[in-house]
Amino acid sequence: MILRGVGRRYGLRGPWVLRGLGLELPARALFRIEGPNGVGKSTLLRLLAGVDAPTEGRVLDRPRTAYVPERFPAALPFTAAGYLIHMGRVHGLPTAEAAVRAQEWLARFGAAGHARTPLAELSKGTSQKVAVAQALLAEPDLLVLDEAWTGLDTAARDELDRAVTERVADGATVVFVDHDPRRLAGAAGLTYRLEGHTLVPAADRPGDNGPHVRIEATCRPPASLPPDLPGAPVVERDAGDPAGVRLTTTAAHSDTLLHALLTARPPWHVTGLAQLPAPVPVPVGGAAVDPVPRPAPGGLADTAAPAPGTASRPARAARSAVGATTALIRYQAATLARLQRWLAPLLLYAVILGVGVRAGQPLLDSLGYAAAALLPAAAWFVRLCVTQEPLAARTVTASAAGPARAHRASLLTGLGCALALGAVGVATVLLISEPVSTDHTAVVPLLPAALAGLLAAGCSALLGAAVGALCARPVLHRHGWSLAATVLGSLLALVTDGSPAKAAVTGLVSGSLTGAVRVPLLPLAGALAVAAAVAALTSRIAALRE
Repeated sequence: MILRGVGRRYGLRGPWVLRGLGLELPARALFRIEGPNGVGKSTLLRLLAGVDAPTEGRVLDRPRTAYVPERFPAALPFTAAGYLIHMGRVHGLPTAEAAVRAQEWLARFGAAGHARTPLAELSKGTSQKVAVAQALLAEPDLLVLDEAWTGLDTAARDELDRAVTERVADGATVVFVDHDPRRLAGAAGLTYRLEGHTLVPAADRPGDNGPHVRIEATCRPPASLPPDLPGAPVVERDAGDPAGVRLTTTAAHSDTLLHALLTARPPWHVTGLAQLPAPVPVPVGGAAVDPVPRPAPGGLADTAAPAPGTASRPARAARSAVGATTALIRYQAATLARLQRWLAPLLLYAVILGVGVRAGQPLLDSLGYAAAALLPAAAWFVRLCVTQEPLAARTVTASAAGPARAHRASLLTGLGCALALGAVGVATVLLISEPVSTDHTAVVPLLPAALAGLLAAGCSALLGAAVGALCARPVLHRHGWSLAATVLGSLLALVTDGSPAKAAVTGLVSGSLTGAVRVPLLPLAGALAVAAAVAALTSRIAALRE
């Protein structure tokens, strides 16, 4: 992954937080980001995680990514295991595998007993364990941790240290911020410090950027390495020789690491020892380095480490965009259903329908009324879906799937709810209305009328979804302004000349005068075009402005 000339503003036209960043993040690397509060560390991590898009510059070759935000909310309507399963599916895991991995990671962090506990009932520490577990269960190629150790107990912090070391050894890149200067201090990697708007290597940290030592060792029969190795070395294994291992650590920790290997039970036999030079910064825009010495071709790491940007699980990395969107829609729909906020727009639609539609009324008139009533309900559904996740939870899903895709999934979830409600409304009207013209002199054919009613409802749902998308985050953030804009936008979409929704409804009502059914194909095409344009616009804004 490479950052070239990356900058980020506060908002769309605010002051610069970061500017001119250049950084290369190769595979099998560990980075620490330092700097005082408010300098932009979290902003940098959000850029790396893909939560935000840069205001200027480019981010190239982002691999599969997982992100742990600084504060994780407990306001999601799931159990701990239920949430992890949803997130596993978003990352591309099959449901069964996601469930198994959820249990494994909860157990590793000492939270297995809380698997069925609602997130809202978890303590802050246990909630943080869930946040860390969701990032680790899919084995990401880029792991971004924003003070992820905060709130964890000692055992869980040690376990997270081990998990980070495992991910680096497995070929991943890990970038983290932590307030404890001792956190992973002995690990082979580089520390950067944010100064002003840019990033510089923190060469004054002892041990981080000095000479490194590479140790090659073997143990027969093959055995696991001792836990808590001194210096948290980067571990590389040879796929063709499970008994061999290569460890890279700082020179300051090499003696204690050798002692730990030689005194282990069973003991490890050292077959190679070499001192490597300190990494040399190579400017790429702002700052870029080769953080871990790279083995010569044909070495142990040459067979085990994937190339930068290559997923460690190729089949999983190649998952389709449709599959990721489907997982996001399932997650959004489950969130909406469990929060029961869907009741409000449903009741609104039912009340409007109950007031305006009576048994025995002309069919086309009633279908037009039902289609018009659906538009504000659709706008409401979309507003609910794009705002129902707490901010930290949105950053997690945005990192896993991309902010644009996550936003589109919210829009599709709201639109799907509106379309389902519209279909029920059309069916109800067909059952209780008379298939006759307004003056009861002409018979209206049922099947064409049903088709016209469904397409008119589709027009209203699409226009309502566009109104809801434009009247909620990321375009409008204030609740009062958002609600007022939704009401006004829904009204204008129904009464403005040229509106596809108005054209579809007017076609049904005017057709009822003579009993002629006018299928609103042209209005439907217009509604689709408007909805697609609004979805593209707001999805782009979602990456630029939270």
